[in-house]
Amino acid sequence: MRNYRPLLAGVLLGLSACSAGTQTALGPQPLPSPWHTEFRTRDGDGDSRFGPFLAATLASQGVSLTDAARFYLAAHVQDPSSRFVADRAFFQLLLAGHVDDASQVADDLMQGEITESDDLVDLVRVLDAYRDGNWSLVRERAANDTQSGFASLFMPVLTAWSHAAEKNEAAAREALGPLLRHPRLKAIGDEQLAYMLDYMGSDEAGVLYRNLVDSGDMASLQPIVAYAYYLRRKASLDKARSMLDAQVQRYDNNAFLLREGARIIRGSGPSRHAATPLGAASLVFYRLGSEFAQGPSTQAALIYLQLASYLDPAAADVHLLIGSLYEKMESFDNASVAYEAVPRSNPLWRTARTRRVEALRAGGRDNEAIGLIHEALRDEPQNRTLLAVLGDIQRSASAFEEAAVYYTRAIETLPQPQERDWFLFFARGVCYERMDDWPRAEADLITALRLNPDEPSVLNYLGYSWIDRGERIAEAKTMILRAVEARPDDGFIVDSLGWVYYLTGEYGQAVDALERAVRLEPEDPTINHHLGDAYWRVGRRFEARFQWRHALIRVTSPEERSEILMKLDRGLPETTIASGADPS
Repeated sequence: MRNYRPLLAGVLLGLSACSAGTQTALGPQPLPSPWHTEFRTRDGDGDSRFGPFLAATLASQGVSLTDAARFYLAAHVQDPSSRFVADRAFFQLLLAGHVDDASQVADDLMQGEITESDDLVDLVRVLDAYRDGNWSLVRERAANDTQSGFASLFMPVLTAWSHAAEKNEAAAREALGPLLRHPRLKAIGDEQLAYMLDYMGSDEAGVLYRNLVDSGDMASLQPIVAYAYYLRRKASLDKARSMLDAQVQRYDNNAFLLREGARIIRGSGPSRHAATPLGAASLVFYRLGSEFAQGPSTQAALIYLQLASYLDPAAADVHLLIGSLYEKMESFDNASVAYEAVPRSNPLWRTARTRRVEALRAGGRDNEAIGLIHEALRDEPQNRTLLAVLGDIQRSASAFEEAAVYYTRAIETLPQPQERDWFLFFARGVCYERMDDWPRAEADLITALRLNPDEPSVLNYLGYSWIDRGERIAEAKTMILRAVEARPDDGFIVDSLGWVYYLTGEYGQAVDALERAVRLEPEDPTINHHLGDAYWRVGRRFEARFQWRHALIRVTSPEERSEILMKLDRGLPETTIASGADPS
């Protein structure tokens, strides 16, 4: 076994309690393995080696990717003969971005009792040699690969670059031949050849770059950036600027071209150096990961993106996409780590910092998010997004006065409110309403509705507030009906409609709507409370008390709890229908 990195630190000691007292050996596991399904054991072994495996299984089911990777690796160290455990360790290590450790497990897989070929294992072993610059070993391992599936794209690129790194242009061209001759992969082959020639100092690189850019037959916009950098180095800054200006106009002020072009014009290099062995190979994996990320294959996307990051750790766009995929998987701690990996020198660093704030908050780490926001606001005191997030955090903690202050600071940065800014006014209006400052609340909610007239949240909140206050009844009911039409499966909006019917004396329709709302949000105490009230009004007293008792179990507000207890004791008094109602 090779010596694994610190990912294992403390795992075996910490898991000794996991396995203590466990006397039942595990049989074949129902969990799917990425490649094989047997769980091999050795006669006479104690069961202590299963502690890490059990912990890894639980961690992976709980979407704790780093913990799962750590525990599977510990299980592999304790039982290196199990192909199943090794496969799981390899897979989880890749998902968590620990490619170095995955590479070591891949070596173990190839040296163990069962060494059948696997494309991903083969690829990681090739990349291990590739990143170390061991070009002869790259070719040796690539030659042993079947080159089926996506390997028919990767292996020619990696092999060609192994020759280019040794300045062997003829061999690089020959190795890249399968791509250059393939009608669907030729654009990638041409791009890679241009990068190789640029790396080797060939003047032909400029010709290839120009042909790619002029034709528009590119796999991405990266060749434009590489060509601009080439022109600045080989020709003149004016030629680089002229070419960039034309392409920015051609591609409608593309943000990537604007950002990278600005770096080159002011004398810096591109944020990603494509014309290098590591940079060019990383791009291939990034593109494939990006394609997978647009579909349901999140894990495949994540693995290819982790390989891209392994080759080019400074690639900010890779870290941002990895972070977004982790968020999609609700692995917010891993997302935070991915965003933090974006280098501070990269123009996307501030974007990554904002994304990290959002990931920390989504993961329940509000205090860390607040600290990071205050640190960021020292650099960017007018950052509207961060001010709004601070407002959201305070609002969710019912600190409505503090939240309103942050929303106000965010609103003050607006030159002219646009449709997309509706939420700032809506959120501040909610805070004012909870502070019993209805005039200011109503003004903000009306502004939010003016900015976005069809937003269900605003229609519902303002309409409900008017109804609750006995104001503008007909208009409010129309607004809530529009909100329900837009979001028919939102239990809270359907509850608003039911409560409108209740307040306007339409008790039969109130029951229908509130029963539907309870089906959509069965555990919400307020909706159950409302349904109990509606049942009482239509004479269903037993069912009303049942709903009130159900609401009482989960209610957190002391005021609402007292109100429910009083209803259980005395029932409901006679009611006064809201003015303007048309009771059925």
